[in-house]
Amino acid sequence: ATRRRVTTFKTGFYYIARAANIPIVMVTFDYENKQHNFSKPIFPSEDIEEDLKTIYTFFDGVKGKVPAQSFYLD
Repeated sequence: ATRRRVTTFKTGFYYIARAANIPIVMVTFDYENKQHNFSKPIFPSEDIEEDLKTIYTFFDGVKGKVPAQSFYLD
């Protein structure tokens, strides 16, 4: 989570999940469409770039409560 607009995530959560061998479950709160979504659990692999593409895709297009601070891809 963050309180300012970002184009990339910090990756500490990824390395913690990989080291502990636990899945990552993502949650969106899309205020524009009045819905929330939970991802299927994903276990981090050795390919962080591919895993982060999956994670970024899950959040793409979601509008948070304060749209000016919503996640966006360049």
